[in-house]
Amino acid sequence: MNTKTFSRLSKLVAPLSMAATMVLSLSTQASAISLANIFEYNLFVLGDVNQSNTDSEGKVAIAGNATFTNFYAGMELPKEGNNGDVLIVGDNLIFSNGQVRGNTVYGETAELTNVTLQNGGTLRQDNPIDFAAASQELRGLSQFWAGLEATGTTDIADRGITLNGSNENQNIFHLSASDLREASSFNLNVASGSTAIVNISGLEASLQNFRFNINGGIDQRQKVIYNFYEATNLSASGIGIEGSILAPTATFNFNNAQINGNLIAASLTGGGQSNNYLFNGNLPELIRAPQASEAVPEPATLAGLGLVAAVGIASRRKDKHKV
Repeated sequence: MNTKTFSRLSKLVAPLSMAATMVLSLSTQASAISLANIFEYNLFVLGDVNQSNTDSEGKVAIAGNATFTNFYAGMELPKEGNNGDVLIVGDNLIFSNGQVRGNTVYGETAELTNVTLQNGGTLRQDNPIDFAAASQELRGLSQFWAGLEATGTTDIADRGITLNGSNENQNIFHLSASDLREASSFNLNVASGSTAIVNISGLEASLQNFRFNINGGIDQRQKVIYNFYEATNLSASGIGIEGSILAPTATFNFNNAQINGNLIAASLTGGGQSNNYLFNGNLPELIRAPQASEAVPEPATLAGLGLVAAVGIASRRKDKHKV
């Protein structure tokens, strides 16, 4: 296998049949990214990622180093036209055997072997996302949601968890990681189209071998988000997660599992699959928690403060079999 080092390369059109290592000086500044835009990424990881033999149906953004083997980024994005930056890695990228349905962007170095960039995708060195600012924003949002008072009821019996919410707009629930660890089923009953935020306490959390039952039809999972606001270690196996995960301080071990929603974590390992059912919950009454130096703002929509806006990404509507 030949490896070539380039002193200057602005773009590379796929397919790439040999390893290519690029070490270039950055000339662009990272841009701030709103939470609305963060939720456009199927995977958004604030540290390092190591995944193999799997895919992300949507866009991927990694703040640290990324190692991919037999991986497909953007598998369910449109097959025609320009999908833009589909894979963004803030530091070093090592990628063997895979495909990206759009552009690949790296911050420090990139080594690609047998990787095809589809839809006219290019490879470039750039720094399009301010990941440090995104991390601060996501951690603040996670803690803010955790402080909200529950509006729905939680029933736990015979290892089954049932959440019931009657608010037609948004429903807030609280669980502990130990509740999930012992669960044999998870049932969510809210009005169709309403948003559900499930706050989960605990430093260690696992999702394993139980089924999610969410009423309201197939699109309802795009209104559900699980907020692991304390977790430093999170694992999932033998499960199909219905909804999105916000775990900005958690190392996520993701194996033999899939998520039908956004996955936001501090770091990620394993062969779990990410399906592009992006969170588009409606949260009009929530406002950003003010900083100590700021005056308390007048009530406003979350989207108006740049925290969350409805995400209108067109995604595949075929339902996948549960793991």
